[in-house]
Amino acid sequence: MIKKIVTIPNKILRSKSKRIGFVDDSIRQLANDMIATTLKWDHDSEFGAALAAIQVGEPLKLTVVRNDFDNAKSKKFTALVNPEIVKTSTEVVSDIEGCLSVPGIYGRVKRPLKIKVKAQDANGQPIRLSLEGFPARVLLHEIDHMNGIIFLDHIKDSSQLFNIDKNGSLMPITQTKKDAIKKTNHLN
Repeated sequence: MIKKIVTIPNKILRSKSKRIGFVDDSIRQLANDMIATTLKWDHDSEFGAALAAIQVGEPLKLTVVRNDFDNAKSKKFTALVNPEIVKTSTEVVSDIEGCLSVPGIYGRVKRPLKIKVKAQDANGQPIRLSLEGFPARVLLHEIDHMNGIIFLDHIKDSSQLFNIDKNGSLMPITQTKKDAIKKTNHLN
């Protein structure tokens, strides 16, 4: 079932998600609904890389992550239950991020290049992942959501904010848009 994506300034996005005690059919169904919601959101110049449960109004430590970021037509996702960062590299990289809960706004965010994560799969089995580059960035972004943090919280300089045009190109956002973001307390 397609869910409604919660967007700023909805206060639920600032909630901390709860740990899932037992992975059952309701959790698997929620993960499937989140995948369907992400695929429904996809459009010509953009696709959803991942979605956290809090983004559909469910404050649970669950995310679904696209398996192939290089192929926007790929419909395969992995569900991660209770993901936790075990280790991060000291090397940090800055890159552009967007968010389904922050429509039309993109920003340059610094994040560790490499991470190690432990989680459970959709059957409740433990898994460990070593991720680097964009996959690491995506999972860090989703774990931030579970802690009530959105990517705009990492941006201190409004010159690092962008819109995307119909061709998929990034353009600096207008002062009016910057002021609107400041009013919602999502930018210093």
